[in-house]
Amino acid sequence: MINIRDDLLCYHDLYHLEVSCLPRIKMGNYQVSGIHGINSPIFHDTEIISEYHPLLDEARVAFHEWLTRTSIFNTLKLIGWSIWLITQGVNPIGVLIRHLKVLNWDIIFYPTHHQRKWKLSALLMNCKRSVQAKESIRNPSTEASEHPKSSIPQI
Repeated sequence: MINIRDDLLCYHDLYHLEVSCLPRIKMGNYQVSGIHGINSPIFHDTEIISEYHPLLDEARVAFHEWLTRTSIFNTLKLIGWSIWLITQGVNPIGVLIRHLKVLNWDIIFYPTHHQRKWKLSALLMNCKRSVQAKESIRNPSTEASEHPKSSIPQI
C-alpha cells in the first residue's frame, strides 16, 4: 500500500497510474487515458468533469493487468470487460493491439527490487507532470511560468 494525500492506494489504483502515464488509446469514440474518467480526489486535485464513461478506464486497466501480470483472475476480468466492450460496440481485439503498441516495458517492469522505490517515485512524478500539462492546456488562464514547456514529459 502507498499513502498519497492521506489515502491508501491499492494495487488496482497503481495500475490506473501506470496506464495514465502511457499515451491514450482509442476506445470507441474516445481517447482513453486510464485515469480521466474517474472522478477521485486521490487522482485529481479538484472535481473533474469526466471526459468519457469511467468504465472505459476500468476496461483499459483490465487489458493492462492481463498483459503485464497475467493470472487466472486477470484473464477472467479481461474476458468480462471484453464482453462489455462488445456490447458497447468497441472491438476488444483492437483495444488490445492499441494498448500493446503504447506499452513502455521499462516503466512497468522494474529491473531490481531496490530500484522499485525510485522508479515508482519517478513514475508518480511523471504522472503528476503529465496531468499538470494537460490541465494547463485546458486552462489557458494558468500562468505559463507555473508549467514551463520543458517540464512536460515526453511519454
